[in-house]
Amino acid sequence: PIDTESKQMAQAVKEGSPTTAGVDLAPVKLPERTSAITNFDQFQTGLLYKLPAKMFFQGSVENSLRLETNVFQTSRNARQDMIYRILPNATIGYALNKRTRVSGNYFFLRDQYTQNAHNLSRNIHSFSVQGSHDIPLGEKTTLTLNMAGRQLLLSRGQPLSDLLPGVQLVRRVGSRGIVYGGILGQIRFRNTLGKFQEGDTFYSAGAMYRTPRWLFLWDNTFVTNFGVRKLRQGPNNQNMIMTLEADYKISPKLPVVAFFRAEPIFNTGAGSAVGFAGVNVRIYGGLRLEMNKPALFPVKLGKS
Repeated sequence: PIDTESKQMAQAVKEGSPTTAGVDLAPVKLPERTSAITNFDQFQTGLLYKLPAKMFFQGSVENSLRLETNVFQTSRNARQDMIYRILPNATIGYALNKRTRVSGNYFFLRDQYTQNAHNLSRNIHSFSVQGSHDIPLGEKTTLTLNMAGRQLLLSRGQPLSDLLPGVQLVRRVGSRGIVYGGILGQIRFRNTLGKFQEGDTFYSAGAMYRTPRWLFLWDNTFVTNFGVRKLRQGPNNQNMIMTLEADYKISPKLPVVAFFRAEPIFNTGAGSAVGFAGVNVRIYGGLRLEMNKPALFPVKLGKS
């Protein structure tokens, strides 16, 4: 299954407005970091294979420290800061058949800023349900249709509710690489399907390459944002988000990964509006504990 983990983006708060919670969560669906193109560790095998065969599980806990060069996303007089982030993330689901899956996801995000903690530090809880269906387009290419609903609970500001329809195309390249592209919609409401706040579209393309110990990821996402200016706390705008990541598995016996990630974010279309302008570069380093189990189906042997 495709990873439901949300990729970070900057989506702006006004300085001095602590009631406006900057939700830097772009629900772009990246291909699994640790899925079918790698083998299971012995540590994971004994524990996770006790689950029902058609049940799948993806879990991770990420701890990172990042430098952010323009935390308020302004066109000039940028302020930088160091942020500590903890991000536990778990998905559990059931494969109805080899092509169709249903799942639930929960993650918690804590960003602790150093110099701007009063305005920007926050807690976010996310609960979501999702259905996915694969359409094979050959031996190496798969088209996946997704529909998800998500509830966000924020330590600052009102709860948010998202509807997330999406489509993604993934093609394997050799035995270790994949390339992918996709379109994801985000329809956002205040509270639970309350007031419409905004609609966003995410256009993504990228590639991933894995060796026994290394994983390299490149992703490029263009985002168009439009909605109710008063609720968005700013004008409609666009973002270009680039991600370069290198992961290294510290031990072949333990599911612990060290990672480095660079994420430049380019804001356009909003002039010099604070929170929607300028360039923000994020540089991450950290550790991630991850465990995964795919859905398993009986292997039919040919008649001898």
